[in-house]
Amino acid sequence: MSGPDVDGAITGRPAAVTSRPAGPPNRLDSPILPPGLTDEDVVGRWLAAKASGRGRLSPATLAQYRTEAERLFWYAGRTGTLISAWTLDDFTAFVDFLQAPAPWAIRNPGVRRGSPDWRPFLGPLSDRSAGQTQKIVTSLFDWLRDVGYLQRNPAAGLPTVGRRLPEKQARFLSADDTALLREAIAARPEPSREARLAKARDLFAVDLFERTGLRTTEAVRCRMGHVKIEPVPAELRREFPDAPPFQWLLRVEHGKGGKARWVPCDEIALSLQAYRMAYGLSPVPAPDETLPLLLSVRRTRFGIWKGLRSRTSVWNLITGLCDEALAYARAHRRRIDAERFETASTHWLRHSYAKGLAAAVSNGLDARAALENMGHSDLRTFNQYVDDEPLKRALATALARARAAR
Repeated sequence: MSGPDVDGAITGRPAAVTSRPAGPPNRLDSPILPPGLTDEDVVGRWLAAKASGRGRLSPATLAQYRTEAERLFWYAGRTGTLISAWTLDDFTAFVDFLQAPAPWAIRNPGVRRGSPDWRPFLGPLSDRSAGQTQKIVTSLFDWLRDVGYLQRNPAAGLPTVGRRLPEKQARFLSADDTALLREAIAARPEPSREARLAKARDLFAVDLFERTGLRTTEAVRCRMGHVKIEPVPAELRREFPDAPPFQWLLRVEHGKGGKARWVPCDEIALSLQAYRMAYGLSPVPAPDETLPLLLSVRRTRFGIWKGLRSRTSVWNLITGLCDEALAYARAHRRRIDAERFETASTHWLRHSYAKGLAAAVSNGLDARAALENMGHSDLRTFNQYVDDEPLKRALATALARARAAR
């Protein structure tokens, strides 16, 4: 692939699919791209463009775009049709294939990349995942049209898969739910040092996600040294007379869209200190400490604590804690909503934090501060956590219209 190499963006393509001198009917000679580029070259430039500039994608989102490009070219190779030759029927067949791939298109879990048996699918995609793939590939074809490489977007005839205004958020754990998580963890026996460490880490993990609202990727990338204890200056003490003398803050270096932010973390200060002391660390992190915020219970061969280094490992941790809490509740004959614990994940705890922020907004917190804490830029996204927002809006509208009619 020519152009910037975005971490080996597209791999696993059969060599049979290459651009031809006599291009397909939908193909154009772009006035702003070099001549002679193949489809793969141009898609490589699309990925490079997505990785550049102020609006560049986050590394996690860019990795998803690479995956979709890889799937696209693998499928094109198997069907023998260049993507620049795709019609509406070709794109429709691709979307259908995502949710019902043929058996030969599914790889065994143990097959590694580079093997002739490797495939970019482990099974059919869910409705949500297939919709995300369709959305990303549609945006690719939009870009190919915009840069003059294609005349038309072959996905143009399909229903748009885009952002819908969110409904009220129901995927969260209540205060009672998270109390049960902590109770189940605290009730664990500690037959080994690793069990003791896991208990301390797991209690902190629940606090971290429920009380800071971090995204999974953000938590994985946080380091202990990103925690800062900031003295509250006199002028702010006058504005906030009940404020403590110090405020704990957590720096999120790599938020969604590459945006950094500071998150209040006073509510996890005690939990963080207990967790660190269980690991034999000082209660308060040093400013230059590079240990991951979420630690493994194992060390490297050099004696340094390992961290939870992937979104999957954190997701497995939190979903495992939900399973543990469900088993604990059943063993103690508690009546709970089992389905919620069976489907809950890390992101549910982020929503729990957002629900608390929404309540704080109704009690005087500036909505802009709530958006900044969450790493959101759109108030419509945040409104999904405000339970009485439609009712309040209706009452405000009726009152304003009545006043205007007087």
